[in-house]
Amino acid sequence: MNLRRYGFVLVLAALVIVGTPLVSIGSAGGISGAIYTTTQDGTAVNQNIYGEPDDVYLGGGPQNTHAAGLPDGTYYFQVTNPSGSTLLSSDNAVCRQLQVVGGRIAGSTGPACKHANGTLNPANGTLPVQLAPFDETPNAGKEYKAWLIPVGRATISGSDPKVLVFARSDAKTDNFKANAGPPVVQGSCQPSSSLSVLVSGSNVVSYVPKGSWSGGANGVAAVNVEGTSITDTLIPTTSIVNSCASNPVTGQTVCTANNTDVYVLKNTALDSGVSPNPLTSGGSGLLSFSGGACTNCGVAMDATHNKAMLGLSFGGVGGFQFLNLATSTFEPAFASMAPGGPFPPNISEDPLIDPIRNLLLSASEVNNYEIADVTNSLAPAFYENTVGPPTDQFGEMDSSGEDCSTGIVLAGFEFADNPSHVYLADISNPAFAPFTPGSPGTWSAPQQIQTLAGSFLTFGANGVAVAQGTHTGILSGEFGGDAITAISLPSVSGGGAVPEISDWVTCRIPSWVNGLDPHTLTAYQSPNGGDAIGLLANSGATSLARVDLTQMLNTTTVPRTGNVCTAGTLPPSVVSFTPVP
Repeated sequence: MNLRRYGFVLVLAALVIVGTPLVSIGSAGGISGAIYTTTQDGTAVNQNIYGEPDDVYLGGGPQNTHAAGLPDGTYYFQVTNPSGSTLLSSDNAVCRQLQVVGGRIAGSTGPACKHANGTLNPANGTLPVQLAPFDETPNAGKEYKAWLIPVGRATISGSDPKVLVFARSDAKTDNFKANAGPPVVQGSCQPSSSLSVLVSGSNVVSYVPKGSWSGGANGVAAVNVEGTSITDTLIPTTSIVNSCASNPVTGQTVCTANNTDVYVLKNTALDSGVSPNPLTSGGSGLLSFSGGACTNCGVAMDATHNKAMLGLSFGGVGGFQFLNLATSTFEPAFASMAPGGPFPPNISEDPLIDPIRNLLLSASEVNNYEIADVTNSLAPAFYENTVGPPTDQFGEMDSSGEDCSTGIVLAGFEFADNPSHVYLADISNPAFAPFTPGSPGTWSAPQQIQTLAGSFLTFGANGVAVAQGTHTGILSGEFGGDAITAISLPSVSGGGAVPEISDWVTCRIPSWVNGLDPHTLTAYQSPNGGDAIGLLANSGATSLARVDLTQMLNTTTVPRTGNVCTAGTLPPSVVSFTPVP
């Protein structure tokens, strides 16, 4: 994440009292009480490692309303590097004020530029106060220090309105770490499912193949989802296309056919700068999945490195191949080292590329989760994790998924008994998720198979996608059905805890039939409002359903009974439809 655009919320235990007069603290000596980093709801104590910068909060005092906390009054806050030598807070100090009432934070205060409040923790009355904006730390370990200083013990510098002048003995501090890797470009970190999204400014365009592994029509439809940047167009192809992935940095979209054809599109036509077009992959033979057979079986995008990754048949064995979009040339194809065979194949129906960690994720139908380090894509290092044999309860792993900001990986299980089951693992911290070299190597992590009560998806949780930057994802069935499940993933990682989906809800899409393999869904964060959006194509690819997953999980917008929509289907305020040419 780009730390210049994201921030942390400062939370100290507080009572919410509207209209409390602001009291400056002017007494001498240190400050009683303590502060600590925590999660957004203020309930975690000393949670010092976070997935994204905007996931970090600061708390103080006990997790109850009995013991004393900080002295009441008004405080400044700021963020620096660990030593305190470099101020990272980038707005004026007058904007960085909060109040403490009854020993606990009671929200932000000050002029119109004051920071936003978070959500109330009813266990102790804390009200979060956002720390953003501030710059990225120069510390190599991505470490920061948060400061809290009574306004009566600090002055604002006359030469720089961002700077506070105070004695260190008059401040409370706490250090924390956050993932400050490169941002996840929208369209990256998505499984190689059927359709793609290309986000450009306030415009979102989806590229929708008209075919699947089991057949269908030639062509790829380019469709406006948000904005009106193109004219909806059916782009002709000479073969049946099964999957597309878009690079919003270059505006290119790569689409794979069931044979060895690979099309590179731009706007509403074949990219004229690529010749020949289609290109020819290094695939050979066929892989047979539960949803059909393919030589080129799908494509995922790594926009950070301007590469597309193909899952394909490599002489009848599951394998992969990278397409360098800067040169329009293929790197040599390579075979997976995972166990398996021609059927079920040893690669995932929908593999994925993590551009932050340079990892290839492939959860296969024999319930082996393969991860390859492709930092050197000419000599990838494979690591295997056998989750367990397929069973009637859990079925077979299907699509791979990941929230790349946190390093939490997941996979759904097809042909599983309802309710749905999802595998989750946290690979973000090597201390808890070791990768042991070998031929192949192995990996392990805090992990579980979670059962989602009420999630009734046709043939199980098959398709998976995460709207990067939101910690919100979507699950779908396949071979028909009209239900989807929205899920809330953890916002923090790396501490050794087993990851868990904290909230989920299943609803039907009105008058809908889900599409065929390789799963007609994806997800993205809307550039117009920031909500998590799920995008699905129906069977036959004649319509797109745009589902606001953020609002779907909002119990006020979508009332629920348990984990199922009370009304059964999604309301028009949450789902909309666009014809596909």
